[in-house]
Amino acid sequence: MISFKKALKITTTLGLVSVMAFAFGNCRGHKDFEKRIEWVTSKLTSKLDLDDAQKAKLESIKAELIAKHKEMKPKHESWAKELASQIRSEKIDTKYLDKMSAERETRHQEMRKFFQTKLVEFHAVLKPEQREKFAELVEKFASRHQSPEE
Repeated sequence: MISFKKALKITTTLGLVSVMAFAFGNCRGHKDFEKRIEWVTSKLTSKLDLDDAQKAKLESIKAELIAKHKEMKPKHESWAKELASQIRSEKIDTKYLDKMSAERETRHQEMRKFFQTKLVEFHAVLKPEQREKFAELVEKFASRHQSPEE
């Protein structure tokens, strides 16, 4: 039998991965981060039948995610320019690429942890039946967006 702590960790991890795909994936063709987040929050609000306090919490989380994304976006854009610069040069500096990759991984890790914190906050305001519906939405989304090999 699996322990409650381990089950919670597995659930949180799976939920995090799925919700990240949900939030950061191509939701209804929205390429703009803010439009994707708006679509996700709208969908969660309607599908989970959130009360006013839950809506307020979700709006707060949405604002924090947008702010964090805006903070990280220039770093992401500079990464692409730096990579293009290396490609254009006579010789690629692999040590520089390694440094760039390490910095990018650090930013991804930071965003993942931030997102995980926000997921935990949102989870805490949901009622058990809303958690179940949320889990079903995540599973449905994941099944539509998994490659055939998975």
